[in-house]
Amino acid sequence: MTGLLRGPWAVILILANLLSAYVAYGALVTQPQGAWDEQTLTGIEFASALLIVLGASTFLLALVPVQRRTLSRWWSAPSLIFLIAGAARWAYIVLTYPQGPGG
Repeated sequence: MTGLLRGPWAVILILANLLSAYVAYGALVTQPQGAWDEQTLTGIEFASALLIVLGASTFLLALVPVQRRTLSRWWSAPSLIFLIAGAARWAYIVLTYPQGPGG
Protein backbone atom coordinates (compact mmCIF):
# COMPACT_ATOMS: atom_id res chain seq x y z
CA MET A 1 0.00 0.00 0.00
CA THR A 2 2.89 2.40 0.63
CA GLY A 3 3.89 2.26 -3.05
CA LEU A 4 0.54 3.77 -4.02
CA LEU A 5 0.88 6.56 -1.48
CA ARG A 6 4.52 7.36 -2.24
CA GLY A 7 3.86 8.85 -5.69
CA PRO A 8 1.46 11.68 -4.82
CA TRP A 9 3.46 12.72 -1.74
CA ALA A 10 6.68 12.75 -3.73
CA VAL A 11 5.16 14.89 -6.48
CA ILE A 12 3.73 17.40 -4.01
CA LEU A 13 7.00 17.69 -2.10
CA ILE A 14 9.08 17.98 -5.27
CA LEU A 15 6.86 20.80 -6.57
CA ALA A 16 6.96 22.58 -3.21
CA ASN A 17 10.74 22.28 -3.05
CA LEU A 18 11.09 23.55 -6.62
CA LEU A 19 9.03 26.61 -5.70
CA SER A 20 11.23 27.12 -2.65
CA ALA A 21 14.35 26.79 -4.80
CA TYR A 22 13.05 29.48 -7.16
CA VAL A 23 12.37 31.87 -4.27
CA ALA A 24 15.72 31.00 -2.66
CA TYR A 25 17.52 31.86 -5.88
CA GLY A 26 15.91 35.30 -5.88
CA ALA A 27 16.60 35.87 -2.20
CA LEU A 28 20.21 34.72 -2.24
CA VAL A 29 21.45 36.02 -5.60
CA THR A 30 19.94 39.51 -5.57
CA GLN A 31 22.40 42.10 -4.28
CA PRO A 32 21.53 45.67 -3.27
CA GLN A 33 23.59 48.45 -4.84
CA GLY A 34 24.12 50.06 -1.45
CA ALA A 35 22.52 50.91 1.87
CA TRP A 36 20.33 53.47 0.09
CA ASP A 37 18.72 50.83 -2.20
CA GLU A 38 15.57 50.35 -0.12
CA GLN A 39 13.49 48.75 -2.88
CA THR A 40 15.97 45.93 -3.42
CA LEU A 41 16.48 45.46 0.33
CA THR A 42 12.72 45.24 0.83
CA GLY A 43 12.48 42.71 -2.00
CA ILE A 44 15.23 40.57 -0.49
CA GLU A 45 13.57 40.70 2.93
CA PHE A 46 10.22 39.73 1.40
CA ALA A 47 11.78 36.84 -0.53
CA SER A 48 13.56 35.68 2.63
CA ALA A 49 10.34 35.79 4.64
CA LEU A 50 8.52 33.92 1.88
CA LEU A 51 11.31 31.34 1.85
CA ILE A 52 10.91 30.86 5.61
CA VAL A 53 7.15 30.36 5.23
CA LEU A 54 7.59 27.96 2.30
CA GLY A 55 10.27 26.00 4.14
CA ALA A 56 8.17 25.68 7.29
CA SER A 57 5.00 24.71 5.43
CA THR A 58 6.84 22.19 3.24
CA PHE A 59 8.46 20.71 6.34
CA LEU A 60 5.07 20.36 8.03
CA LEU A 61 3.67 18.84 4.84
CA ALA A 62 6.57 16.37 4.71
CA LEU A 63 5.95 15.26 8.29
CA VAL A 64 2.79 13.38 7.32
CA PRO A 65 4.37 10.82 4.96
CA VAL A 66 7.55 10.63 7.04
CA GLN A 67 5.59 9.77 10.20
CA ARG A 68 3.62 7.15 8.28
CA ARG A 69 6.93 5.81 6.93
CA THR A 70 5.67 6.25 3.38
CA LEU A 71 8.73 8.38 2.58
CA SER A 72 12.13 8.40 4.22
CA ARG A 73 13.09 11.09 6.70
CA TRP A 74 15.46 12.67 4.14
CA TRP A 75 12.47 14.14 2.31
CA SER A 76 12.21 16.76 5.05
CA ALA A 77 15.84 17.88 4.66
CA PRO A 78 15.42 20.27 1.68
CA SER A 79 12.65 22.19 3.41
CA LEU A 80 14.79 22.60 6.53
CA ILE A 81 17.70 23.83 4.39
CA PHE A 82 15.44 26.39 2.71
CA LEU A 83 14.10 27.48 6.09
CA ILE A 84 17.61 28.01 7.46
CA ALA A 85 18.77 29.76 4.27
CA GLY A 86 15.84 32.18 4.40
CA ALA A 87 16.42 33.00 8.05
CA ALA A 88 20.17 33.44 7.52
CA ARG A 89 19.71 35.71 4.50
CA TRP A 90 17.13 37.84 6.31
CA ALA A 91 19.39 38.18 9.35
CA TYR A 92 22.35 39.06 7.13
CA ILE A 93 20.41 41.81 5.35
CA VAL A 94 19.06 43.28 8.59
CA LEU A 95 22.49 43.30 10.24
CA THR A 96 24.49 44.47 7.22
CA TYR A 97 22.12 47.21 6.06
CA PRO A 98 20.58 48.73 9.19
CA GLN A 99 17.74 51.14 8.71
CA GLY A 100 18.85 54.72 9.03
CA PRO A 101 17.37 57.46 11.23
CA GLY A 102 15.05 58.64 8.45
CA GLY A 103 13.49 55.22 7.78
